[in-house]
Amino acid sequence: MKNRQTQGLIGSILALILLAILPVKLGSHSILGLMHLDVSILSEMLLFAIAAMSVNLLLGYTGQMSFGNAAYFGLGAYGAGLSIHYWDVKFIVATLIGTGIAILGAVVVGPFLLRRRGIYFSLLTLAFGQVFYFIAYRANHITGGEDGMSFSRPYLGFPGWHVDVREMSFYYAMLILFVAILIAFWLIVRSPFGRTLQAIRQNELRVRYLGLDTNRFIYVALIVSAAMAGLAGALYGLLIMFAAPLMLDWHQSGDFVMIMILGGAGTIWGPLVGSFIYVIGKDIISTITETWQIYIGALFVICVLAFPRGLFGTILNAIVRRDVGAPVSEEAPISEVPWDHGPTPNAAAMATEQKER
Repeated sequence: MKNRQTQGLIGSILALILLAILPVKLGSHSILGLMHLDVSILSEMLLFAIAAMSVNLLLGYTGQMSFGNAAYFGLGAYGAGLSIHYWDVKFIVATLIGTGIAILGAVVVGPFLLRRRGIYFSLLTLAFGQVFYFIAYRANHITGGEDGMSFSRPYLGFPGWHVDVREMSFYYAMLILFVAILIAFWLIVRSPFGRTLQAIRQNELRVRYLGLDTNRFIYVALIVSAAMAGLAGALYGLLIMFAAPLMLDWHQSGDFVMIMILGGAGTIWGPLVGSFIYVIGKDIISTITETWQIYIGALFVICVLAFPRGLFGTILNAIVRRDVGAPVSEEAPISEVPWDHGPTPNAAAMATEQKER
């Protein structure tokens, strides 16, 4: 166990080092002779990874599929944009306002979502997401309607001085934020709260029999997920200096779900791997053909068929099963793989631990 955790720590450090040197090493070199890797694409990759992590918390760890996380993503972008446009706030304040509005949206719709499970939960998230989409689409005098709204990227304001947030500094700020969120996510899923979420995914009825209010845990998980998506949306709006209704659309939610599945649901690093495949792949293929969506869809189908657990999840599972001398199985959930975030006890043990606390 300790050996696998050490390997995981070393792999994580190497991955972060690679992310740190990517803009320097690849910024002036072409990829496969096709394009130059722009640093803004790398920032988009990190932000989409954070948004996919928000979906991962609900599906990979709680067992609730959400097709509406783009609503919180878009609310974050509009919250940041509107606060800059009307109140002329600085970078950090705009980000906090966008995240707060996304959390407020989850607080409002959460009680309605908790009434259902399974496919009905998914459809309700989709429906509420479209409600926010049409509000942004119709509110022409506030949001710009179908055309969206553009705004300038404000300074990073501190008492006595201001810092201009350029593309390179923006990327490294996003990298630091991504590392902080990654660590927070890791701590959450290893905490008694996270163990209880995994117990709910495995057997919600049994958790209820132990006297725990599963609705309360799912509600908190929904709010945390919305905060992550809203933060990613606010920063993405600041990255492209634009907010549009399509950011709240179900197509955007589908992209986040696809990123999570590509990387591996129920894993810590899976969303980043999926985001790298999707964002970089889309950017490369779109420079070759206008029908890039077809090729991205084909890539998604191939990855799902070849790697049922996602790319990172399948490789991780194969390594761990080989180390323990067990055959590679597709039955056990990937969150049981200890190298990623530690062993997962059974549902009763996790729920009992939470109840005792």
